[in-house]
Amino acid sequence: MSSHEVAQLILAVDETATEAVEKALAAGADPVGLLQDGVIEGLRLIGEKFEEGEYFLTELIMGGQIAEACIALVDPHLPEGAGEPRGVVVIGAVQGDMHDLGYGLVAMQLKLSGFEVHELGVDIAPMAFIDKAEEVGADIIGLSAFLVTTIPNCAEVVKYVRDMGLQERFKVIVGGGPTDQKLADEIGADGWAANAVEAVSLCESLVEEPARATAG
Repeated sequence: MSSHEVAQLILAVDETATEAVEKALAAGADPVGLLQDGVIEGLRLIGEKFEEGEYFLTELIMGGQIAEACIALVDPHLPEGAGEPRGVVVIGAVQGDMHDLGYGLVAMQLKLSGFEVHELGVDIAPMAFIDKAEEVGADIIGLSAFLVTTIPNCAEVVKYVRDMGLQERFKVIVGGGPTDQKLADEIGADGWAANAVEAVSLCESLVEEPARATAG
């Protein structure tokens, strides 16, 4: 069973992908290649279908769950250091907001795309985001807001980051029903994503920025 076949099974949201991964590992397949070219690639293809409107939230969630199960199988076989995270993200719903579905899906997609993710939960005070980001050495703070009334609390986190002189350490991104790029610009956030797939792309671009700046 090849990595390509695993990727196609995940793309098809086929639960037998886990069996395929087990067979591939038993046959001596390279676990790093199986992870990157099989599981992660399959998830990326699902993301493309979602962005194009061919797949919906159900396929995105189910595909993520299948990929997560596959990663759990591959993980013990990875050589030390192969699982270095692409970046560290602290994410949660801002103070006053009790909705976790949106940011939970973003967190799952980020994890499956190679990020180290720390989920804080819901109704999180502004300083709690910053304290956790400092504790884990985060690159990105993700703020989820599904209620218009909690938008000011997103702005409060951004303000705290700036007032504490931490804007070079932590990039702040926002998402959720009432948010958009205009809002992100107004409150001074570093980015906005409309859905989980776009959030992954946004985080990838943000963690790559320092490398590009150094190279330049």
